[in-house]
Amino acid sequence: MKAQGWRGWMRSVVVLIGITASAAAVAAPPWSSIGDRMHYVLEGGGDALSEAGASLTVQSTPGDTSGFGGAAAVIEAAPYRQKRVRLSGMISTKDVAGSAGLWLRADAASGSVSFANSQRTPVSGNADAQLREIEIYVPAHADKLLVGPLLVGKGRMTVRALRLVVAPASPDDEVPPTRIVDEAVRLIRAHALNAERIEWHEEQADIARQMEQVHTAEAAYAVIGQVLAKLGDRHSGLLPPRDFQRFSSEGKPSFTPVVEVRERVGIVSVPAFSGTEKTAAAAFANELAGLIAARAGQASCGWVVDLRGNRGGSMWPMLSGLYPLLGHATPGYFRDRDGRQNAWKLASPGVSIPDLSAAPVVVVTGGKTASSGEAVAIAFRGRPKARSVG
Repeated sequence: MKAQGWRGWMRSVVVLIGITASAAAVAAPPWSSIGDRMHYVLEGGGDALSEAGASLTVQSTPGDTSGFGGAAAVIEAAPYRQKRVRLSGMISTKDVAGSAGLWLRADAASGSVSFANSQRTPVSGNADAQLREIEIYVPAHADKLLVGPLLVGKGRMTVRALRLVVAPASPDDEVPPTRIVDEAVRLIRAHALNAERIEWHEEQADIARQMEQVHTAEAAYAVIGQVLAKLGDRHSGLLPPRDFQRFSSEGKPSFTPVVEVRERVGIVSVPAFSGTEKTAAAAFANELAGLIAARAGQASCGWVVDLRGNRGGSMWPMLSGLYPLLGHATPGYFRDRDGRQNAWKLASPGVSIPDLSAAPVVVVTGGKTASSGEAVAIAFRGRPKARSVG
């Protein structure tokens, strides 16, 4: 997606929706086109508040489609104030070169007060009936909601069963945004490795100015994200309560682990593992270790641990699955900014495994290896007969 994608179109939508909403107040059309009306066509209709929902298609036309096109419906906010709302729809795409998704916004007299889109999980290429859901909290002073689909770049998208409903409350909905930010800043200052890189007197003044326009927890998280970015460690981030709960209650690899033998060399393709649910994590570790054990007799020349596609997640299931190759030695440490170290302690997988800790190992990394994927690579540093390339 181009840099002008989701963030760029947000600035344009602010202006375009202002025009659209004014027109809606007069002619009351259920749906209006937004974006580049010359190069995108909107078809369909329906009521996003009904049980069946709306069905809409956005399609690019020949010519310059470097921008975006989409649709918007304006909904009275009064019934949803101080509640959380969810916009959901089934998205299908055809030849989408950029991305297709949903967007949802709450406006007040002062402008936008809450916003969400599905940019983290875009739909592209040729896809069929992909569910996408986004949520926002509607502040008490909001006067209208704006909802719709959006297509960036060339192609065709169709969203069916597009519905806006009241969603279950989130733990942070009733927490004052200032309290959220204040607590986050306190923790960052107390624990962040690079906290001294920030001039906190100036930062606090900048935060105070931003908080004048912050009315929801989601907006508070954006402020926290900006502070974390200034640490310059390229890794610190924020998991809002809902994301944290989801991360804690599920566990899944980015692909099925693969262990094969070529010319008496065992090749272990290690996927990223997302989530911390214990049963799923243990099952993954057992599967990976079991695959290594099953090929051990054939891999008489050594092993390759392939981390090129491993973007991270939870390091522990990955390390436990590689226990046959790592052995009992401490593979690494966490060190805080005061120099205190905590050793990594690996759990042996629940399957019978051979001791391959003396076998030659080459760890392969690439441009996509990140976060916990890098931690796995680090675990092999210092191990006898281990080398890293990439």
